Amino acid sequence: MDAPLLTVKEAVELSDGRRLSFSAIGPRDGIPILYLHGAIGSPPLRDTGLERVIAGSRIRYLMVDRPGFGGSDPHPGRQVADFARDIGELADALQLRRFSMLGVSAGAPYALACGAEMPGRVAAIAAVSAIPTGFRPRRSNGTALPYRLSLMALLGRPRSMRRTIDAALALALNRPRMLSRLFALGAAGGDRDILSDPRIREIAARRFLAAIEHGSAPMIDDYLVCCADWGFELGAVAPPVHLWHGVRDGVIPYRAAQRMGRRLPDCRPRFIKAGHFFLRSRIAEVIRPLAKAAATPSEYVGYTDRLAA
Repeated sequence: MDAPLLTVKEAVELSDGRRLSFSAIGPRDGIPILYLHGAIGSPPLRDTGLERVIAGSRIRYLMVDRPGFGGSDPHPGRQVADFARDIGELADALQLRRFSMLGVSAGAPYALACGAEMPGRVAAIAAVSAIPTGFRPRRSNGTALPYRLSLMALLGRPRSMRRTIDAALALALNRPRMLSRLFALGAAGGDRDILSDPRIREIAARRFLAAIEHGSAPMIDDYLVCCADWGFELGAVAPPVHLWHGVRDGVIPYRAAQRMGRRLPDCRPRFIKAGHFFLRSRIAEVIRPLAKAAATPSEYVGYTDRLAA
């Protein structure tokens, strides 16, 4: 079976005039799963492992750019909950009545918000390596020191950090191999095994550079939003939540995920021997329950032909 190709990036206009961009993989009438990216965004690059899973399960996989990322317009002053309304408008535009959500790291709070705001439309949620509500790096003793110091600086001095990061990125743009070595040096224990593979490091570096080609401002803004009041209660998240977290996560300690899981009405935790960046190695296990939940024929309408091009 041929792997499905990534579509050309598309966008919809929201009711307030902002544009929300997304990319898609898989058949137009496939089972809809909306993917919400982590801190650096979701550049439209090929991933053959993901595409094999999508082809085998007839999934339509939509990768949605949050405000400021990709082709999505910024949304100053927003809360996490506000993005659920953006997703609702996107689903209306694509004629999706029922779909599942996959949020990884900084994307997980937004996936949970969709479950709280649209319990009748969201079939299931996977929250992978999730940032928990009320996260404060200063108090997070299980966060590895390099990550903790960086996140504390982002939270305390975002403008200074933006200038510093953008200056460093200007030097790294044409040196992905140098950046890949820095990834390996800075990796916490649970992720060193993954980043010991030069090929994986190279992919990670190129994805990172592609995601922040317009600067670090969207990443920093998104992190600040995640650390503020989300605008909804975890108890309002009605759909089942498959909570995936690595017990060796050096960014978000698994105990923080455990505490968050206890506040979710229907949480199905999976704590595994891994670090923070394990999604690629478990993508089939994560996606298949989401596809099964969203595949109820009476609740599902396919996509419009606007994605045919």
